[in-house]
Amino acid sequence: MAERIHGDVVRIALDKAEGFPFERFAVAFYSALMGASFVPMGGIKDGGADARDGSIYADSGRSETYYQASVEIDTEGKIRRTVERLREFGRDPRTLFYLTSQTVKYSDRVERDLSDELDVTIIIRDGDYIVAHVNDDQAGRVAFNEHLRHYTDFLRSVGSSRLISTSKHVKNPAVFVFLSQELERRSGNEKLVNSVVDALALWALEGTDPDAGILYDSSTVLEKITDQLPSVQALVAPRLRQRLEAMSSRRYKGGRAVNWHQKDNSFCLPYETRLRIEEENTADETLRLEVLTSFSDRLREAQLSGMGDVRRRQAGDVALRTLQLAFERNGLEFSSFLRESDAGDYSTITDCLAAALREFGLGGKAGSVVGDGAFLVLRGVLYDSREPERLYLQRLSRTYALLFTLNTEPRLIDFFQEMTGEFRLYVGSDQIVRALSEHYLNEPDRMSRNTLLMAAQLGAKLILAEPVLEEVVHHLRACDFEYRNHLAEVDEYMNFEIARNVPHIVLRTYLYARINPSLGARKPKSWPAFVNQFCGYDELHRTSAFDAMRQYLELKFSLRFESSDDLESVVDLGKVDALAEKLAHVKRGDLRLARNDALLALAVYGHRKNRRETSSFSEFGYATWWLTSESAILKHTREIVAANRARYVMRPDFLLNFLTLSPSGAAARETFKSVFPSLLGVRLARRMHSETFNEIMDAVVEAEELDEARRAVEISRIVDRLKSDFTRQYTALGNNGSVNSLDSVAEEAEFKRQQI
Repeated sequence: MAERIHGDVVRIALDKAEGFPFERFAVAFYSALMGASFVPMGGIKDGGADARDGSIYADSGRSETYYQASVEIDTEGKIRRTVERLREFGRDPRTLFYLTSQTVKYSDRVERDLSDELDVTIIIRDGDYIVAHVNDDQAGRVAFNEHLRHYTDFLRSVGSSRLISTSKHVKNPAVFVFLSQELERRSGNEKLVNSVVDALALWALEGTDPDAGILYDSSTVLEKITDQLPSVQALVAPRLRQRLEAMSSRRYKGGRAVNWHQKDNSFCLPYETRLRIEEENTADETLRLEVLTSFSDRLREAQLSGMGDVRRRQAGDVALRTLQLAFERNGLEFSSFLRESDAGDYSTITDCLAAALREFGLGGKAGSVVGDGAFLVLRGVLYDSREPERLYLQRLSRTYALLFTLNTEPRLIDFFQEMTGEFRLYVGSDQIVRALSEHYLNEPDRMSRNTLLMAAQLGAKLILAEPVLEEVVHHLRACDFEYRNHLAEVDEYMNFEIARNVPHIVLRTYLYARINPSLGARKPKSWPAFVNQFCGYDELHRTSAFDAMRQYLELKFSLRFESSDDLESVVDLGKVDALAEKLAHVKRGDLRLARNDALLALAVYGHRKNRRETSSFSEFGYATWWLTSESAILKHTREIVAANRARYVMRPDFLLNFLTLSPSGAAARETFKSVFPSLLGVRLARRMHSETFNEIMDAVVEAEELDEARRAVEISRIVDRLKSDFTRQYTALGNNGSVNSLDSVAEEAEFKRQQI
């Protein structure tokens, strides 16, 4: 016996049903209700209906009685056209049963009005009727399962159900709130993070089935997540394995959510979890339909001129899209507006409405009618909402707040990209050497290279100072001496244990590549051949090496050369020499290296002064920095920092975290269009604790209360602290999901090479 079908599932299927499947369902369903007298007329060109809209059927006992099945939104128009076509075909309908997947409000009144108008008895059996009677007998349930059930298959998959169809930085609080949280956050809210990772893992395991032997290991789960949400990799990868194991425990809240097959070291969703996901998806999809019904009711009650069934549906869809755009464009402010019961007008909703109408291609008279209807709906939703609408908006607000915490907010991406375009960065020799050491890595794993290239693409001016160029060339020369004196004789016998103990990173790069068979033809044939990729080996120890290396670096990383004379022209040379003496012991007595560092540090302040960065204002903070991981000298320059009231070193991790580990602005907006209104977003929002959501909204209120000038100053202050904050711990991941401290990126890069 077929299992009873929940009414919400039937409504969802009817909402998505297409013409032919609904026609076939209608034949089976109505045949069961009417008995043997119900005779299908057999076709699509049947003298009263076409292939797109459904088919007409006749009652053999009463030739003047006909049945029409249709999924059309315009019920009244369809009935009129059906009667007209029947008469054109020489038939004399006296009674028409109209079976529709739509819900027809006040169907009794529509029946009466059309019966009088057409001189035909009209009997409407709408979606509510089908919901009420589909379980009357087994035949009705079988008809549904055979013809309409497949429209609800998506409910078994997390992330498929749709809730919605598809300076500025100072004026809105988003950037300020995010930066404030970023500065204060050190370890993060692990409870929230774990909930987010759990929800993402459940979504990624969709499609697994222990009975069918479909299992995923943790790397497959991570790949599925990051394919859809690349920006959350740093959040998910370090925790995923632990969370999968936690969810497989009976002690997990709500019971075991994941099956862990330890023999295969893989995971899948148990039947109970799949069932729970389907039930939750059904509830969310039902909410969407209830909201659309509520919108339609508002429009019907308003009795707007020219607003028939089709225009009402269009107005509802446009209103939903407008709400999505409001979150996409002004998410925090819109969420805050919805939270405040005494909020005033939300003026930018009209801009979002105009954009939604353009997306739907509605202009002219149709656009005016639909736009007026959508605006009426939106005013009702925002200022006099009904229960389904309130629940719907609450979920969207939490989904937005969650995406905000995951750094997928387009305005945050825009802020950091625009800020990067203002930078003048003296690139440290450590960063260039690390970039050279990434020569054999796969493109996604070239962290130092990608950071420099992305910054240059966004408009940052990257400077190759002459002292830095000298240090890079001297590093290559030191590598050459080490190779010729100690390694040349054992090169062909090289192994990992020998290579890992070599003191110079670029030389280790060569040795790792020599023993890595996966490189194939890319493997360096010799040490001179390896060096020749950067500058001619035969000129490495000549003066010409500096020009050769300069030209290579300028072209490779879009660097601009600045001579030592240029640097010295903006500093007090006496102060440079004094600082160099203090730094000498940090550089193991090498006064040349100590003076290079002293010159770069003081040149940063000199250029800030010359470019009037110290006397003008930008919410992006200072533009001129020394980009380096060098930290040993910081404790010896505290007096200089205090005298200039600003730091001078920018951590490369800052750029890496906010540029290479974040999606582009376009990708962030695509996330909003796909994940934000999907069931995945709703599941994540369900798991966001109300306390966390309220904290974010409270921060918005505080930010909005600040005068714009005050807010701009605070943004500038915070970003400068973040640029140079050596206490902030970021993590970076390679494309295999392993976790690294960014302070040891270069060493991790080497270890990736030795996957042999």
